[in-house]
Amino acid sequence: MTIWRKVGTLFRAGAQEPLEHLVDANALRIMEQELRDTDQAMLRAKRELACLMATGKELQRSNQQLAEELAQREQQAAQALAKGEAGLAYELAEWIAAHENQLLQQRQQAEHLARQEESLRQQLRDAARSQQQYRREWQLAHANRNAEQVVRNLGGHTQGLHAQLGDLASSLERIRQQQHRFGDIDNALRELQQEDDGSAMDNRLQRAGICAGKSNADQVLARLRGQSVGAPSTTS
Repeated sequence: MTIWRKVGTLFRAGAQEPLEHLVDANALRIMEQELRDTDQAMLRAKRELACLMATGKELQRSNQQLAEELAQREQQAAQALAKGEAGLAYELAEWIAAHENQLLQQRQQAEHLARQEESLRQQLRDAARSQQQYRREWQLAHANRNAEQVVRNLGGHTQGLHAQLGDLASSLERIRQQQHRFGDIDNALRELQQEDDGSAMDNRLQRAGICAGKSNADQVLARLRGQSVGAPSTTS
């Protein structure tokens, strides 16, 4: 029997776990609805307090009216005694005694209502402060959840941005390699062209300080002077 009870307990625990996960996943929504329920409960409590306050004010007016009427009856009883109307004075005295007891009870009831009113007022003040605190906590939790969602989304966007930047860097590197290759090809073509027209050899001779067979004005003048010195004289 113990094993079967444990198995039954396990089944109940297994059935409870999905409910707990559901509650945890919707904790903010549940708390938001609980705050709305608390608002409604506060409104009902305020209505009850308003009714209690109205009853207290009505009782105070009744007590005031009865106290004034008692004072009037006392004056009438005194006047009856002064005029020798003992029977009338006695009837007035009985009325006064009965209504004094009624006034005493009503005043006690008014004091009791006043204490209840103050107690309910304090409870409402405490409940309002607690509700405000819970609402701030809910707003903070809601903001934190939104921030976490933004961070998760931003993380995904950042990863995509890093990937795109990596693609751009790769494309730029390929472009640079192509440009370098094009430059090398162009230089090679120029070198081949120079070899074809002989300019490459001339450049090498010029760099080595060897005459490449081209003449300039100085060379021409030097040659002419040499020719004039070696020529025979015609005045002999």
